[in-house]
Amino acid sequence: MAIITNKDVKKSYIAIVVTHIWSDNSVIKQVQIQAINITSIEAKLMVIHIGLIPTMKNDNIYNIIVITDSISTASKILESKVDPLQNIVIPLVFAIKLYLFRDSRNKVQFWYCPSKTKWLKY
Repeated sequence: MAIITNKDVKKSYIAIVVTHIWSDNSVIKQVQIQAINITSIEAKLMVIHIGLIPTMKNDNIYNIIVITDSISTASKILESKVDPLQNIVIPLVFAIKLYLFRDSRNKVQFWYCPSKTKWLKY
């Protein structure tokens, strides 16, 4: 299972976040959300949250790979300090904990892929 995330935040603090959830070489879910008055870091965490939560609820998925250009932001999920982003991070931490403890085969990986990478067009 792969979750591919991206976000775009304009100067007016309008964000467009996109998540594609892939399984067996095909898209099984695509989510696009627009948000107003959101920071870049909030948008990055929101897009990871949108991809992970529904994926972890599936009992038949044991390996989740989150492909993102925001590894430094993803690492904030594991920080324990008090942060204004707790309303996004805390529910995600609990969901990941439940997913990992539900089955010993379950794992979540974060892979870095710069959003400026030139992808081949078919």
